[in-house]
Amino acid sequence: MKAEIISADAAGQLLQALEKEMYASHLYRQFATKCQFLGYFGTQSFFLHESNDELTHFQKLVDFLNDVGVEAMMPSTPEINEAPESLMEMLKQAFETEKKLLMFYTGIYSMGDPVVQQAILEFIEIQRKAVGEYGDLIARLEIVKDDTCGLIIFDQEMKQ
Repeated sequence: MKAEIISADAAGQLLQALEKEMYASHLYRQFATKCQFLGYFGTQSFFLHESNDELTHFQKLVDFLNDVGVEAMMPSTPEINEAPESLMEMLKQAFETEKKLLMFYTGIYSMGDPVVQQAILEFIEIQRKAVGEYGDLIARLEIVKDDTCGLIIFDQEMKQ
């Protein structure tokens, strides 16, 4: 039996983080599927990469929980109810998802457990960068508006 070295409250929050990372992974996989259907293959590739990144974050949390003596249980597959019809809607939903994750991890950090804080700093940095990246993508797509050529170029650049 492993001794838990973080509080039950912190452990509970980190177990919730597993659910949130799995949700983000599934959400981005759904966006990739929609992009493929719409013919945005560059953006499809981008969202598939984002989905895989979320699974990497999930695994980092599992590893941390194991290290501190907390058993990480696999959360149920989250139901995705979002059905965006455009690239802009997808990017805005992704922006909001990343912003919520940033606030969630900031809340865990503010619990004050130094062992947890050390690990959570990485996630806060990841989320801060993601919020900035999605904000930049939204700004670029706003410039393009509905210009077909601009959308094609934007989509091709998303694959890079």
